[in-house]
Amino acid sequence: MRKLGFTLAEVLITLVIIGVIAAMTVPSLMQNTNSQEFRSALKKAISGANQALTLEYALEGLSAGDFSNSQDIVNNVFRKRMAVIETSDANTWGSVTRTGATCSDNATFTTNDGIKFCVTGFSADIAADTQSSKCNTYNTVPCGETSSPQLWIDVNGDRKPNRSTTSSQRPRDIYQAQIYAQKIVP
Repeated sequence: MRKLGFTLAEVLITLVIIGVIAAMTVPSLMQNTNSQEFRSALKKAISGANQALTLEYALEGLSAGDFSNSQDIVNNVFRKRMAVIETSDANTWGSVTRTGATCSDNATFTTNDGIKFCVTGFSADIAADTQSSKCNTYNTVPCGETSSPQLWIDVNGDRKPNRSTTSSQRPRDIYQAQIYAQKIVP
């Protein structure tokens, strides 16, 4: 009686083929996983910041246009209404400085989930609430002196890659958003 089975050579060839296929597919799977993680964290960060702004308006009647500078909105809205575990100075935001925005002291904070925020270029025009004024309640003009980004979000904190992006096709871990009177838009 003859026994049927695989030879050692056949088993090794099969394992090599499986290994090659795995080596080709695992990097793309890891990239997709990181991309989804960054996108989810961005949605969570924007949602938390929007909730803080909405809560401030509901409880105190103050919108983003009622604050005069970056430190003022961070201290009176985000640090007060979000679970902030650490306030940091501008030196810890070297990654944002590489993008062209400069974080100032007292305008940065980290929440309990490790997401870092930095408010830059914020200067509300509180003299008038018209369609053309900076930071109006119509939410048609962002709060700020220029069209530069107003809120930087590092979704994974100090972990790498610490690169900013504007592409939805190649998400990274640092994003920018605009602060309007009553909402924040990525």
